[in-house]
Amino acid sequence: NADTIVHGIKLGDSASAIRVLGRDFRTVVDNPASDFGWSLFASRDNKQLFLLRHHAGDLEHSYLEFEVKFGRHDRKPKNLPVYEFITGKGVKLGLKRKPVLAKFGPCFKSVQNGEIEVVRYEIKDDKAETGILKTTNMPQYYAEYEFRNGVLVRFKFGHEPV
Repeated sequence: NADTIVHGIKLGDSASAIRVLGRDFRTVVDNPASDFGWSLFASRDNKQLFLLRHHAGDLEHSYLEFEVKFGRHDRKPKNLPVYEFITGKGVKLGLKRKPVLAKFGPCFKSVQNGEIEVVRYEIKDDKAETGILKTTNMPQYYAEYEFRNGVLVRFKFGHEPV
């Protein structure tokens, strides 16, 4: 029951990224010193950030990790024509904990630190023979949902570099 889409862009699908972002956009990379930098975009009102991570060896315009969070960035990313970034499963910042977890089930690990709780789901199969793993030919998938006082303030999902 993995979430695989944000703002119409599907994990590992360059065609959907090109359809939404175009081929020729100014990419702002968060942490350009990293081998796996994050391309950065902002909501129309600059209140939300949408980060896409390209993995080495993948097709151009194909992204295997997404992150959405509240905040601004000093590097002034390109604004997209939306006020909030919504996943294919209807997850968006500001939702309460219970409806978010109801979408994905009880098979998660949770870490609580004061008013912050991070919920993490993982799917692993070294042979990548089922579902999202087969589609992207990756051995694992993860999804993290960060709640502050029970309200979603950040989510991140995809495939970590192997």
